[in-house]
Amino acid sequence: MTIYAIVSGLGAAILLLTAGYLFGARKGASARDLLRRQVQLQAASLDQLREQSSQEAAERETGLRSAIQDVLAPLVERERISLDLAQLASRSGQRRELVPLLDKIAEVGRFETVLLTNEEGLQLAANSGAHHAERLAAAATRLSLVAEKISGEHDMAPLSVMLRDASDATTLCRIFRVQDQTLTLTALSNDPRLTSVALDPALAKVQVALTAPV
Repeated sequence: MTIYAIVSGLGAAILLLTAGYLFGARKGASARDLLRRQVQLQAASLDQLREQSSQEAAERETGLRSAIQDVLAPLVERERISLDLAQLASRSGQRRELVPLLDKIAEVGRFETVLLTNEEGLQLAANSGAHHAERLAAAATRLSLVAEKISGEHDMAPLSVMLRDASDATTLCRIFRVQDQTLTLTALSNDPRLTSVALDPALAKVQVALTAPV
């Protein structure tokens, strides 16, 4: 009887130990699974944050690049026009090449009208597609007189005069001298990026044509 009780007690102890081990193992496995899921969730969250940061950085970079391009675009366009005007091809020694030359200036500079007048307001030449040339010649003469008055009163010699009207059209008059004559090269444009020196690169070609024999 005593032996039976001892064996039964040992069996019960073994069962309790086994049950406790299994319970502990299951609990440990559950804890490890929970920890594993938490680590996976944290890793996924970090990946998402990194991806979001990369996307935001890319968007900021794209926005900055676009802003820089917007700022530089007028400067680049101005330099392109200046270079193209300076490289205009004209036949030296041909006075009759003035009109084709003004056509090229209008095309390259995207001017609606390009007009050459003398100090009396007489039209010497204009591009083939000129609009309101007579009106523009009269305006150029008045602007030249204003520039001459400023030069006399303030001992300054204005080289160019720009006017912008209510329709956002800009009139640019470039005053220069050829063989003791005061001439005005006038351009009419709807480009708001027009500057006071826009016609300067073309002056040399115009002067060559003017000094050539007829």
